[in-house]
Amino acid sequence: MKKIVGGVIAILLILLFGFMMYISHKVIRINDMDIPDFQPLKDDTLAEKYCPYIISNYEYEYPGAVYYRISIDSNGNKHIAYHFFWEKEVNKNKGLVPWLTRNIYTGGIKLQEIMFGKHDIEVIGVVLDKNYNIKKVIYESPEHYNPYDFIVKHKTNELADTVHTPLRFKVVSWNHLFEFVDNNYNLKKGEIELYSKPQYFTKKLWDEFSMCKKEETALQRNRAHYAWEREYTD
Repeated sequence: MKKIVGGVIAILLILLFGFMMYISHKVIRINDMDIPDFQPLKDDTLAEKYCPYIISNYEYEYPGAVYYRISIDSNGNKHIAYHFFWEKEVNKNKGLVPWLTRNIYTGGIKLQEIMFGKHDIEVIGVVLDKNYNIKKVIYESPEHYNPYDFIVKHKTNELADTVHTPLRFKVVSWNHLFEFVDNNYNLKKGEIELYSKPQYFTKKLWDEFSMCKKEETALQRNRAHYAWEREYTD
């Protein structure tokens, strides 16, 4: 009986391995690396001025660094991307599904790292007009958030014309998605507001964190970024 069970498990593992190898080589998207009508720019002073403050707590932990890229479009608008880095993401809630998330997706097998790359990286975008007024802010929040789901569904949000510096975002999910808060927001018990001086996102770091794959497969996916960021200046 033990031999039969062992044989069945071996067959299932072989089938699983074969399936993983198949989907890992099946190209689902080829990404353009040269983006027309955008000119990359490095400007530490500009990046510092508009870099958001992040509000978080012990449960969701705190970003360890923030990296930026800037590009100017053909109309003179400046696009800034702020990438916030966490060492890891983990669903600390009790229950079977959070346990599976910790042991399959973010830990254990580490499917997330296989698919995207090491650490957790979230992005907030700011678009400025020629006069350096904020035209748009782009960020992701959790949609229908339930901490007991296996993964968190992302919702892209855009704010326009009504936002002013300093920008403030609150971390509201275990995978570090955001909620925009205005400057009248008062910190809740256990919350800390952080500002980190942004550093330029060099090509070396961009490649190290596997931000954009030239060819995407089911097991090799892009990390959160904007297409215009693929052009850089070091």
